Amino acid sequence: MGDGLTAALYVIVAVIHIWVLMSGTYRHFNHILQLNSYYNSRYGGYLKKNVRDAVDVKAIIALLAYLFLLLDIGAFPAVSAYALIYLLLDMAKPKKEEKKPLVVTDRVKRLMTTECVLALVIMAAGFFVPRIYIPLLLFAAAILAPVIVMLANVINAPVEKGINKKFYNSAKEKLEMMPNLKIIGITGSYGKTSVKNFVTELLSEKYNTLMTPASYNTTMGVVRTINENLSPLHDVFVVEMGARNKGDIKEICDLVKPQCAIVTSIGPQHLETFKTIETIIDTKFELVDAVGEGYKFLNYDNEYIRARGGGNNTISYGTDETCDFYAKDIKVTTSGSEFTLVTKSGEAKMKTKLLGEHNVVNLVGAAAVAVNFGMTLDEIAIAMRRIESVEHRLQLKKTADCTIIDDAYNSNPSGAKSALETLSRFEGCRIVITPGMVELGEREVEENEKMGAIAAKCSDVAIFVGQKQAPALIRGAAKVEGEKARIIAARDIYEAFAKMREIEAENKVVLLENDLPDNYL
Repeated sequence: MGDGLTAALYVIVAVIHIWVLMSGTYRHFNHILQLNSYYNSRYGGYLKKNVRDAVDVKAIIALLAYLFLLLDIGAFPAVSAYALIYLLLDMAKPKKEEKKPLVVTDRVKRLMTTECVLALVIMAAGFFVPRIYIPLLLFAAAILAPVIVMLANVINAPVEKGINKKFYNSAKEKLEMMPNLKIIGITGSYGKTSVKNFVTELLSEKYNTLMTPASYNTTMGVVRTINENLSPLHDVFVVEMGARNKGDIKEICDLVKPQCAIVTSIGPQHLETFKTIETIIDTKFELVDAVGEGYKFLNYDNEYIRARGGGNNTISYGTDETCDFYAKDIKVTTSGSEFTLVTKSGEAKMKTKLLGEHNVVNLVGAAAVAVNFGMTLDEIAIAMRRIESVEHRLQLKKTADCTIIDDAYNSNPSGAKSALETLSRFEGCRIVITPGMVELGEREVEENEKMGAIAAKCSDVAIFVGQKQAPALIRGAAKVEGEKARIIAARDIYEAFAKMREIEAENKVVLLENDLPDNYL
């Protein structure tokens, strides 16, 4: 490269350049990897769908500027010119606000350490190549960032596996020391988090009950809950079980060994990874298979679940009179819901603050479990009045200038339809803000068009967010004949809120239907 001084200056510039990359480009791709649960397959799928995002335009511009200005000015000026141009472009680029920011966990720190080492290896080649090629090394460290993040994830995999195994074994030993603990497994394409909360609320009237918090529905999420929160004082452990691939639920069941199962729904959720609805059915029923002769609470309003059945000790629930537990005389208003819960041994009036008919079905399922655990209908009715909305799931909020129906956590065809119908019951200017639905595979466009049509019928203003699902939503809304909602397109959620605030109306009711993380917009 040259003399010692030039080499030292190169090291300084290289280190500064890596720092800029780590705080910007690499941080961004680590965020995308985290949003995809650290699965390289999903991360790679994102890169294929978002090629423009995968290319560091700043690096290309900086390299072109360097080549344009290429003179025999010495190694250090050449390198620093490229690095300076890249830094200025990085500083000038508008910083996009993240809705779900990167969580800098120990795993992320280990990833970034490995990425730094890989970037330094690339930079080290600068000591062995002619000075004219040195900026190409800085360019490579930037342009290869998506691949280096993926490679670092592969390199770190054995370490992460070892760490996870240690925590897994600790959770397993803890469970083995609690043979009297009653464990309830809950799964479904949608509704499982709500039912988990409802079951826990009801059973807590009589038992010391623990549930997996938030969306801790993976094996390691369950492991963390056991290690950090489960104690010998708990009588019941309610475990939410999520899945994106066949075998995911079986893996959780192998750890916790549930004695009873609840399957809330089956639908075209995560079709991109499951590929077929048959695979989804098989995966959800891994929980039923694991329970064996234990009790299985199945939502028979769902055609896929009813058709599959659960064998011995199956308890069905829903709104159909053929179910073991069902709701009749359902009244859904803007302030809550009322219904009569019918069981084999009697019936009782139920009242809840929860919105939406689908929540009535979820409550019936929770009540069926509570009865099986020895609670009376009167005890259930009292507890049901106290149940609050699950956060971001048809949660009613009041602000100074509008009413918010927060259904932002997730969206699926059935839930979106129910949420929009709930919005239609409100008086005032009804506004829906949604980016549509994802992970529906080949049915994604079709389902978003259907959702757009329902939104046009159930609202006065429909604000469709983003560039990916919005075209299908708009097409669906356009097919509606007669009186329909005013359609507005917004680049992102922030512009959507700005446009909502511009709408002049005394009584605005705003449904937030789905709030996709940054890797979907």
